[in-house]
Amino acid sequence: MVQGVERRKYPRAYFTVKDGITAVFELPGPEKFAMSTNILSLSEGGISFIGQREALENLTTEDEVLLVRLIEPQKLQFLQRVLIQVRHTINEPEMKHIVCGCHFININTDQRKGISEFVDNMLDPSN
Repeated sequence: MVQGVERRKYPRAYFTVKDGITAVFELPGPEKFAMSTNILSLSEGGISFIGQREALENLTTEDEVLLVRLIEPQKLQFLQRVLIQVRHTINEPEMKHIVCGCHFININTDQRKGISEFVDNMLDPSN
């Protein structure tokens, strides 16, 4: 198997729905719709999540979403009220869900450091 070149600026931790890494997001629009959903990946630079098609089908690149808070795990509960911007979506008609990849806009230094420590520990639990 050929391995691709890693182009990401920050190491990233990946999760499955079974890992139970969940967050509450406030979606743009006049109603400020809030939803709770699963996180698929996390790095100092951004976050990706999956959600029901009906909730996310109108999101487009450059839309801003508010990460209200992370619910689980407790180690990430310091991530609150962080503005993120949609960079890409995976929106295939045959899928029940849509995947959104976003980067952080207003993350502070302490939050960035906390994410870095969490990701490092996920990638190398002996830390």
